[in-house]
Amino acid sequence: MAKLVLVNSGRDYEYGVHEPLHLLVLAAYAKKHGHQVAIADQIAGEDIFKKIKKLNPDYVGITGTTAVINEAYEISDWCRKNGFKTILGGVHVSVMPEEGLEHADYVVKGEGEEALIKILKGTKERIVTGNPITDLDKLPKINRDLINTKYYQKGKDRNPGTHLHFVPPNTKLNSVLFTRGCPFNCIFCHNSWRGLKVRFHSAKRMIEELKELETKYGTEAVFFMDDDLLCHKQRIVEFCELFIKEKLKIFWGCQARVSMVNKDLLQLLKKANCKQITFGLEAGSQRILSMLKNDTTTIEQNKKAIKMVKDSGILACGSFMIGSPGETEDEIMQTKKFIIENDLDGFGATVTTPFPGTKLWEMCKEKKILPPKINWKNFNLNQLTFGLTEISQERMENIKKNL
Repeated sequence: MAKLVLVNSGRDYEYGVHEPLHLLVLAAYAKKHGHQVAIADQIAGEDIFKKIKKLNPDYVGITGTTAVINEAYEISDWCRKNGFKTILGGVHVSVMPEEGLEHADYVVKGEGEEALIKILKGTKERIVTGNPITDLDKLPKINRDLINTKYYQKGKDRNPGTHLHFVPPNTKLNSVLFTRGCPFNCIFCHNSWRGLKVRFHSAKRMIEELKELETKYGTEAVFFMDDDLLCHKQRIVEFCELFIKEKLKIFWGCQARVSMVNKDLLQLLKKANCKQITFGLEAGSQRILSMLKNDTTTIEQNKKAIKMVKDSGILACGSFMIGSPGETEDEIMQTKKFIIENDLDGFGATVTTPFPGTKLWEMCKEKKILPPKINWKNFNLNQLTFGLTEISQERMENIKKNL
């Protein structure tokens, strides 16, 4: 049996809206295989260095998105200096494993469950590729007592301007995730390089977790972190029917593709306490939208989906991107016009960011606009990383504020 501490890295409170579900899954999986596991949560304000020293683990596993990977590297460097074996995982090091090895003893590429167990058993490989889990229901149930659940339940109150428009103040909020992957390949998304099939938890498993949240943690609202909760119609219909049958009181929001909604499904979602659907609407310019989504969506489809959702009594929200390759200021104004004319119940706009491994990143490589040194901290969706557009950083910030 190995002693393992998993670290949720990052110091910015804006990343503390949703609990680290991926680490909770890894913790449950490692425990199932006989290992002793704890979580040190830097984002939730824990003194992770103090906790690691106190627990004195055999291994420290650290995850971090591109925006906080510098913090993950700092933690890993500290651990190694203090004699702890370190494991780095997550999307960023999956794409850039050699960079990760500069800071860690092991790097996990891909999904972490099987790779983690292989490392804990003493593999000599330093880069370990994880096999995707095909049946998600075979994964053990997560234990939210490993983290400060009360901290995350106040995520909306700490970040009132976040995307959770359906959540009133002082509401106990949790996050859940019941799928892996996405059937689409948008150029800005990590799913564009993984090439994995979409996999699902069963409707029964989904209901079991919501029941536990309601009864054990007093959860009142839930946000589904799935890239597209509605992409498997039979499963979502079964989920809604079970939700209604079990008379759950939790209300919830989710993300979906505009092509996945219709009037009949929306009526059922409404009965099952769905309060918000957020679409990746991305742009008001058809040229930009087609580029970002590989010609799979039209402006007209986006408009119709918004109207259907609003007519059903569910909040219709959208996420947008500005500063896409070659995008002009006039095209960004088309996005602003789209937001106003379609009366969205909430929206958010981020700066188009070419994350490593995405098709957008590869486009930047082909155009030779990647600088020799990159500060990953700038990959925070709020600022231009490098020359995708001729609009200046200062001007982009002003445009973003006035959307």
